[in-house]
Amino acid sequence: MVMNVLDRSLQVHGGLGMSDDTPLAMMWRFSRMPKLVDGADEVHKMVIARREVGRRLKKREAAGA
Repeated sequence: MVMNVLDRSLQVHGGLGMSDDTPLAMMWRFSRMPKLVDGADEVHKMVIARREVGRRLKKREAAGA
């Protein structure tokens, strides 16, 4: 939500929003960092999906044996 608000604010302010004359550019830079540090959401979803599929396969093999 923060990024949506900042993106809209930058659009409204135009080039001034990207300059250091307003706090918008700084807020955008520092709000973006946690999103990058956490990693890509799609990668997390893929890792979780692989783990769940592996668990289900192990349960099926155990039930079938």
